[in-house]
Amino acid sequence: MVLPFFGGMLVDKFGVRSMALALSLLLLAGQIVFAVGCTFENFYLMLAGRMLFGLGGETMWVAQSTFVTLWFDSSELAFAFGINTLFARLGTVLNDKLSPVIADTYSVTTALWVGVAFCVFSLTCTYVLVRVDAAHTSPDPIKGPAAPTPTTSPSTRRPAWLASFSASFWLIAISYVSFYAVIGPFNNVASSVLLERDYFQQPPPLCQRCGIGYYNRSFDCDAVSPHCPNVPPFAWPLPLLSQNCSITSPFDQFQCSKAPPYILDQDINCDDVAWREGPFTHRYCATKSQAAESATQAMSVMPLIVAVVAPLSGSVVDAVGLRPMLALAAEFLLVAAHVALAYTTVSAYKVLAALGVGACLFSSTMWPCIPYVVDPSVVGTAFGAITAFSNCGLAIVPLVVAAVFNAYDAYIPHVEVVFIASAAWTLALGVALNALDMARGHVLNRKVLTEWHGGGTPRYFPPHDQDELDQPLLLDQEII
Repeated sequence: MVLPFFGGMLVDKFGVRSMALALSLLLLAGQIVFAVGCTFENFYLMLAGRMLFGLGGETMWVAQSTFVTLWFDSSELAFAFGINTLFARLGTVLNDKLSPVIADTYSVTTALWVGVAFCVFSLTCTYVLVRVDAAHTSPDPIKGPAAPTPTTSPSTRRPAWLASFSASFWLIAISYVSFYAVIGPFNNVASSVLLERDYFQQPPPLCQRCGIGYYNRSFDCDAVSPHCPNVPPFAWPLPLLSQNCSITSPFDQFQCSKAPPYILDQDINCDDVAWREGPFTHRYCATKSQAAESATQAMSVMPLIVAVVAPLSGSVVDAVGLRPMLALAAEFLLVAAHVALAYTTVSAYKVLAALGVGACLFSSTMWPCIPYVVDPSVVGTAFGAITAFSNCGLAIVPLVVAAVFNAYDAYIPHVEVVFIASAAWTLALGVALNALDMARGHVLNRKVLTEWHGGGTPRYFPPHDQDELDQPLLLDQEII
């Protein structure tokens, strides 16, 4: 959870090139150890491989972000991060599609060794990037030696990392924590939320169980009662089976008592063949499976929008600036989407599309600001700190969500209220950031930003026209 923070400090201390290579090697080593462990069916070897992979993977994004920051101007940075996000999403999609096919056609072990090949490719790309980066900063016979950058020179004298973070950095960091504490935990329960809200809704009391209410003449519920709502979007009635039954095979249901207390939805494990093919539960499980597929299709909208829209939103941010204002719009979308989920019947596709656009817009506006609200010598630490803080939020909020669900046994509206509260807090932080930026002369809302001039050296991109740089462009001129 806190590894990115220490990884960011190592990036600043030893240089982004050295750390990128080391992390790529760690990823490769972890995948090889895991694949070997699977080949020889050694659990502890597999566990060691995952630990190595986690050590490298948690910090690799920090190193990537630092590299991108070095190579791209503030008027290009959002688009560059958007392209990075696009390829990351494509990698996730490729893994999700390719791994099951390889595992089904050959074996799980083969799929893991294909993963090793991808890690080798990643290491090769990192090596090429490091060579290009080193060549760019090597002495030039015409221009003379290039000045070393803060992230590539471990000998650069740096202030303490805490004192190098501006007040604006902390506002952005807290906003990141609360924003992604909504996005991440919601994704974990989105399928259940959508089932309860849209695709497997609880029917009226007289339509909830076979043999009771409008189904009092049908113990197996072979058809939906004309007095009950359609299935879907409502759930198929629960079977008239006792909660005290012990069912290990489908035919055990014939021996099951039909006396109360009756079985509940959470007692039916449709992944188990005893329930999935049981004579009194097969229709219920089939309907729930179809509803789950519909929910999954709706959930795919959000990552698809993030992948496709990320470069577009990045280019818009680069073109117009207005970073805190656009972030405020993203935060408003987050609040509106969860209010719509909790209290309206707006299509799930529209709500998830709004969440995807909001996530893209927030990341495109706030992430590129980070290098310009901290001392240049601690950019890696800043990226690592925000990633670590976000991990803390991603660890805490699911516990709150689970506690609320256990207390009320419903996602709508109770769990959604948790997300609405966190989203509203994010919106309040966005208002505070805009107020601070307005007091400082709309600094972060400008199209072009420059790093703090109290230390460090220029990055690799060429300077802007002087009229764009007449005024200092860091949000906080005093590092707090």
